[in-house]
Amino acid sequence: YTGDDFEGEHLYKFISEKPGALERGTLYVADIENGRWISLSRRDNEVLRREFRDQLSLLIQTRKAAKLVGATPLDRPEDIEICPRTRAVYVSLTNGPSRGNLFGSILKIVEKDNDPLSLEFEASTFLPGGIQTGFACPDNLAFDKKGNLWVTTDISGSNLNKGEYSP
Repeated sequence: YTGDDFEGEHLYKFISEKPGALERGTLYVADIENGRWISLSRRDNEVLRREFRDQLSLLIQTRKAAKLVGATPLDRPEDIEICPRTRAVYVSLTNGPSRGNLFGSILKIVEKDNDPLSLEFEASTFLPGGIQTGFACPDNLAFDKKGNLWVTTDISGSNLNKGEYSP
């Protein structure tokens, strides 16, 4: 799993053809609203075949390809961690000020049948940022040995103690 830490960008996962080998496989992008992973392979999608001359061109312009296939724009998908107990996937969405999300959130994804190879999932907001939860702009995530989720935040120094970010 990987995120593109830029406002309005996307969440991806790569499924290799062979376990333990990253040379070949398929890159997918998340459609959060419909709970599905969309292939970013030219062979799987007519729109991508028309737009890109080859797979390398598509991968160089992954953001464009993701938008063409209907991926869900997110609020700066930053860090991604998998819960060691449940195998749920947690994604820090730092914030999206131009989209009205100043405080960010933590997204939770549960793959169908807890199978990381599944192309279907359920997504929900695990925890919204803001005054009610006491944190803003989640950045990095980590699970400890007991399964507790730890969160660091990332508020720009130029915004700290100003406007909506003031105590």
